[in-house]
Amino acid sequence: MRLLGLGVSLSVLLTEGLLIYRGVRTRVAKYYPLFFAYLIYDFTTTAGVYLVYWIRPSVHASVYWFCYVLSIVVEFAVLVEISDHVFQRLPALRSLGRALAIVISGALGLSYVLPALLQSQRMWKALLGFALRTSLTKAVLLAALFLVVRHFGVMLERNVAGLMLGFSIYLAVNIANFAIDESFRALYGPIFWILSPAAYLLCLLVWTRTLWHAAPLPATGVDSETVGLELARFNGVLSRFLRK
Repeated sequence: MRLLGLGVSLSVLLTEGLLIYRGVRTRVAKYYPLFFAYLIYDFTTTAGVYLVYWIRPSVHASVYWFCYVLSIVVEFAVLVEISDHVFQRLPALRSLGRALAIVISGALGLSYVLPALLQSQRMWKALLGFALRTSLTKAVLLAALFLVVRHFGVMLERNVAGLMLGFSIYLAVNIANFAIDESFRALYGPIFWILSPAAYLLCLLVWTRTLWHAAPLPATGVDSETVGLELARFNGVLSRFLRK
């Protein structure tokens, strides 16, 4: 089981490195700066954690958990990137979309995620509870973006659709994984540490396939009438939602 986990983790590292190399070489990375910044961060920290494991095994656990929690937070960059591109065809709402994503993340983080760390319990249980609640928060934001796409009839480029699909798979598996581990840790523990990186590997494979080439970007120029219609439509949707 340990060898299987090591093999999956190394596969994640290699796939991530390939995606970063391909993105830089084909200049796809310049269209998705936040996403590739996240990938570079995750690649370097994962490689660093492995290096610490071989050089200073006594501090490996502390370094691992620190990087693990930080990576959970940094993953929000992927959602901000998706949000920017979802609203790219709705330029009047682009800044508002990013602001709403940040505000909702902050509100859910303070009211729902942070209490998981502050509760009196074992450290590993607090960290896994934090990871579960953070994944649920990301899933809510991603679902909201899917609703925006559907309601406004936004046509997504293949790259952005791939980002959403890959991240959806990763979050769905992670939420189920964390929830099962919380209830059946004694039996499920060894599977948990394999399934989580395996879900990320599947996510990376989807991202690699869809980001192998840059999809054509839509024109950003719009007239004032289109902007006004977008704002009026969004205002109408928001008003109906608040009346419920």
